[in-house]
Parts: sequence; structure tokens; C-alpha cells
Amino acid sequence: MGDSQPRRIEERIARELGLALALLAIALVQTTVLSGPVGLSIPLLLVLAIVRALVGARTAEPVRGLIRGLWWAFYGGLALDVLGTLPLGSHAVAQLIATVVVSLFARRFALERPLVPLVAVAVGTVIYEVILFAITFPAMPDWQAYFLVVVVPSLLLALIPTLPAVAIIHRLVRTE
Repeated sequence: MGDSQPRRIEERIARELGLALALLAIALVQTTVLSGPVGLSIPLLLVLAIVRALVGARTAEPVRGLIRGLWWAFYGGLALDVLGTLPLGSHAVAQLIATVVVSLFARRFALERPLVPLVAVAVGTVIYEVILFAITFPAMPDWQAYFLVVVVPSLLLALIPTLPAVAIIHRLVRTE
């Protein structure tokens, strides 16, 4: 009777640690294998965080599902910060803000329509890249060049894994 509570806490800690390690492995793949010759890579962790928040918002407990997506954004952002060269916390803050904004606006729409996750990821990618630009280059006034060179290619790359990520995460959430 007395050991059920510690086991639940241990299971929760083990699950969170497993999630953090899995997202660290995905961040490692994103920064090494999925990076292109120009330095751009598929923002896989951002896509996964947004999709997890969208799918989680349609479960029996929508607030809990949204919070799980925010944890994915936080862990994924910290993993990118540890592996990257930007200031610590920049990816985490950018992914959290993008995930919150997109999931709050997109939760009203039916996720079964393929356009909803695609638009959500597109808007989230733009928000994410703009926040990273503001953190990294706060005094640089050349927004147009950054938008054409970084944001548009990153947006197009983010749309590639979106629909498969929706299908996979929808199946994972259903089995939880």
C-alpha cells in the first residue's frame, strides 16, 4: 500500500528521462545527418513538438495533451541548445513560443484535414525562425535577406515530415 506512490513517481521520472534522451537523439540526427551543405536542416524537433501539441489537444484531456507538446518543445529545444552554437535557451524559448501560439490558434480546427497541420507547422516555423533571428542578431536590420535565405527554405523543409509525423504521433498518443 505504501509503495504505490513512489513507484508512480519513479515511473514518471523514467518516462520523462526516456523522452528527453529520445529527443536528444533526434536532435543529434537533426544537427548531423539532416543538415544540408548550406547549413540548413529539417527542423524535425519543432515539427514533432507542434504536432504533439496539436494531437494532444484532441485527446480526452486536451490541457494535458497540450502540456505534453510543450514538454517536447522544451526538451527538444534544450537538446538543440546543447548541441548547437547559439546561446543556451534560445532554441527552447523559440520552440516553446512557436508551439504555444500555433497550438492555441489551431486547436479549433479539425486535425484530420491535412491542411491544418501543414499550416500550423508553417506558421510555427516562421515564428521559430523570427525569434531565433531576434535572439541571435538583435541589431541586424536586414530582415528581408534573412527571410529569403533562412526562413523560406526552413519553412519548405519543415513541411516535408509534417504529415508522417501527424500519423506517427497520433498512433503513439492513442496507445498511451
